[in-house]
Amino acid sequence: MRLLGFTSFILVSLSIALTGLACGQSVLIPFGSTWKYLDDGSEQGYEWRQDFFDDSSWKSGLAELGYGEDETTQVGFGDNPRSKFITTYFRRKFMVDDPSALPGIKLELLRDDGAVLFVNGVEVGRSNMPEDELITKDTVASLSQGGVVETVIHEFIVSPLLLKPGENIIAVEVHQDKPGSSDLSFDLRATDVVGPTAPVIRRSWLAASTGESIIAITPEQLRASDFTSDDGQLDFRISDLESGRFELVSAPGVAIADFSQVQITDGEIQFVYEPGRFGAGHVAGNLLEPTRLTEISGLVASIQNPGILWAHQDSGKPTNLIALGTNGSNRGEWILAGATNNDWEDIGAATVNDEPLLYIGDFGDNGAVRTDLNILRIREPLLVANGGGIIPETDIERIEFQYPVTPGGEGGPGVPGVPARRDAESLIVDPHNGDVYILSKRETVGRLFRLAHQENYIGVQTLEYLGETPAIIHDRLYGFSVSTTAADISRDGLEIIVRNYEHVLYFRRPDLSVSIADLLTGSAIEELPFFGARVPGGEPKGEAVCFSASADAYFTIGERVSGVTDISMFRYQRLAPESPPRFAVTVSDGILEEGPRPAKILFNAEPMEIWRHQHFSIEELADPNLESSLWGDLADGDGDGNGDFDRIRVR
Repeated sequence: MRLLGFTSFILVSLSIALTGLACGQSVLIPFGSTWKYLDDGSEQGYEWRQDFFDDSSWKSGLAELGYGEDETTQVGFGDNPRSKFITTYFRRKFMVDDPSALPGIKLELLRDDGAVLFVNGVEVGRSNMPEDELITKDTVASLSQGGVVETVIHEFIVSPLLLKPGENIIAVEVHQDKPGSSDLSFDLRATDVVGPTAPVIRRSWLAASTGESIIAITPEQLRASDFTSDDGQLDFRISDLESGRFELVSAPGVAIADFSQVQITDGEIQFVYEPGRFGAGHVAGNLLEPTRLTEISGLVASIQNPGILWAHQDSGKPTNLIALGTNGSNRGEWILAGATNNDWEDIGAATVNDEPLLYIGDFGDNGAVRTDLNILRIREPLLVANGGGIIPETDIERIEFQYPVTPGGEGGPGVPGVPARRDAESLIVDPHNGDVYILSKRETVGRLFRLAHQENYIGVQTLEYLGETPAIIHDRLYGFSVSTTAADISRDGLEIIVRNYEHVLYFRRPDLSVSIADLLTGSAIEELPFFGARVPGGEPKGEAVCFSASADAYFTIGERVSGVTDISMFRYQRLAPESPPRFAVTVSDGILEEGPRPAKILFNAEPMEIWRHQHFSIEELADPNLESSLWGDLADGDGDGNGDFDRIRVR
């Protein structure tokens, strides 16, 4: 296999676009235009997106196209209204005299439910569709769309580098969220974008040589096109950084997220490669009812229901156990008969004596005054279909407990016969023996307690104090010291994560000979990526974290606070060893008033490399089996960056 021809590293993005302030626009495709469309439910592959594709056999009609509402043109969906075609295809040509005279074109999309857009065969955007996934005719939209959401216009800015003089093609595939969806809608407007522009680089990958721990950043290696001036004084903002950090040469060890092109030119910035365990957070999906499910405070992967995360809400909310899909979808809710939600804070899971069990901690105590602390031990329900049900009282055991007299909590020390009072929001259950561990929240130094497993608990149990947890980073976001707001343990019992509002922290046991107590009260800890309160747009307040069932990822969910419309579930994927870094870069020249928009940056790229990364995914370029047919030398024999489009599949 011939490796990519870069002496140091290359940064590529999956989305390409520029934006600017409109000083005047020409309409290339108006709303209500005539579109070619295919509504037979077939799989069209890749050629249908190209300008050379023959669509003479396709139907045509005026937008808005679709069915179920007041569309101008009704498209078909098959013979069975309960099993409609998932995907419908649309194409339209437009003319551009001189692409070099345009800073870009703007696409304004109306779609229901999801869509993928292509310009001259190149994907330029996805709307309400799975990210980083091969899309087929059976791929459903990420979320159902209804009501006023269906009328929202979604904008995409397309680089002029994708355009050619004369005839160009826009192709759009619209996807339903399910076969029984009641309606479909599509319309699109395209205009040129005139005015000052500045680029943005988003969802970019840095493939670094793992043999070099430090890679110098130079102007030749990190650059972007500035359409507004010749001085190129751009500001860079880094986010979602994986497997490394940017830092000042003069301040090694301190990560920086903002720097200027002047600093790059002067050699003040360097990139330090550090393999990470987990990648940056990405939205797996939004909760469908954010105004009802406002305070998810516990989250854990199901033991016997694949792809399900069990969740519950905080104090005073319904006594419901909520089954969430890993995309945030609601798969049903189970009412806990006879239970009371005084202050449910966390949930754990373990198989004990071959029985799958869930543990809900009803021990939140903001005022450190409660005398009725308990844990609900529940036989895990088996999902047969969506919809939920009732968990009978016979499947629920209420385990009453108290803290020992010492050490004292924030409610003061106990006295003989009276336990100490403290707030706690985190528990884990040892998957090997069923012991329950509780971590305190509001104390200046966090503390760890254990409830040893028993087949049947009788009376009030006194927890065993195991020690302080000095390694856990505290935050003071809301005016008081917070140790942990949630925790989880992997199914093999070797990995533990804890979180608060600003951090996700990681403990790992080398083997089971190291006790959980020694691990959590020790000093060996790592900080993991987290889209938390310290990150713009992150969770403003969060009290839920869990591993996936296989521990190949972890999830977090925040609460709904004032000004927040959606509640997102974030997924953090485990990285392969020696994983190349990935990060997002936002570039600004200080002129933009709108944006930023996606764009693309390449390092030291030859024409053939530009062509490869323009048309093929990172995964395809890393697959040696695809080299001869897709991206290798034979696919572009003369190396001119045009490719042999008659012989290869173009993304």
